[in-house]
Amino acid sequence: MAQLRVRDLTPDFGAEIEGLDPRAPLDDEQCRVLRRAFDERGLLVFRGLELDVEEQAMLAGTLIGQAGSAAGDAPEDPEAAAPAREIFVSNKEPGGNAPYGRLLFHADMMWSDTPFQVLTLYGVDVEQPAVPTAFASMARAWQALPEDLRARVEASHALHITGQQARGGYDDDELLQPIREHARSTTTSVGHRHPRTGRTMLYVSQMMTQEIVELPADESETLLEELFAHLYDPEHLWEHEWRNGDLVAWDNLAIQHARSDVRVDGPARTLRKVVAPMPVLSQLEAPKFSTTS
Repeated sequence: MAQLRVRDLTPDFGAEIEGLDPRAPLDDEQCRVLRRAFDERGLLVFRGLELDVEEQAMLAGTLIGQAGSAAGDAPEDPEAAAPAREIFVSNKEPGGNAPYGRLLFHADMMWSDTPFQVLTLYGVDVEQPAVPTAFASMARAWQALPEDLRARVEASHALHITGQQARGGYDDDELLQPIREHARSTTTSVGHRHPRTGRTMLYVSQMMTQEIVELPADESETLLEELFAHLYDPEHLWEHEWRNGDLVAWDNLAIQHARSDVRVDGPARTLRKVVAPMPVLSQLEAPKFSTTS
């Protein structure tokens, strides 16, 4: 088997993996290398892959020791969702997710008590110049949180809801607003413990965190803006410039992502999305989007 090579992308998080053949079975050592890199670095980049949806799903599950669970194989939980299917984040594919607009920093399903652990995107049809995806590490942010700010939030809780909060000076019309029949929400500690790695994360986001529940609205918003300034410090972000055949896999519980405005009439930006493990049926209401941007 080929030896995998791991190269750090930034001092804070992220690694590029070289030497992976997605068509060849992974041996035990390769699985250990991938899982260790995933847990320690939070985000993995693979370039120039030829990958179908089943192979993408298998790799997503492998990163958390659940190979096959993301592909829609028969689950143990009778409420677990949906057979494997092609899901695209795309401005060109009919019915594509998030087809246009800006997405603020977030973790998918942050409004759920049990968000999925792994999110992967694969470049299927990418024309240049393609809008990049930006990433921020919640684990890095908590570890580097100034002591005075940490003392103010250690016992605090945050309410996370569906939809995009209009923050950061962005025009509301630029923010893509998913339409859901039922709003969802959950409350977590601001310093939230990762269930797999045990690391503490600064668990707030521009998109989904509505408030610090212990504070009045104005004080909550002031504190959140301080936390966002730290979490989204440009010196500690990383952007992926998309090309066909790129696969980016990240820990959805520790890494947030965002993008600037995507236009329907812009260059093709079609990314295939696979997650692991699949959410249960009760969480799978697919958001709708208006047909114009």
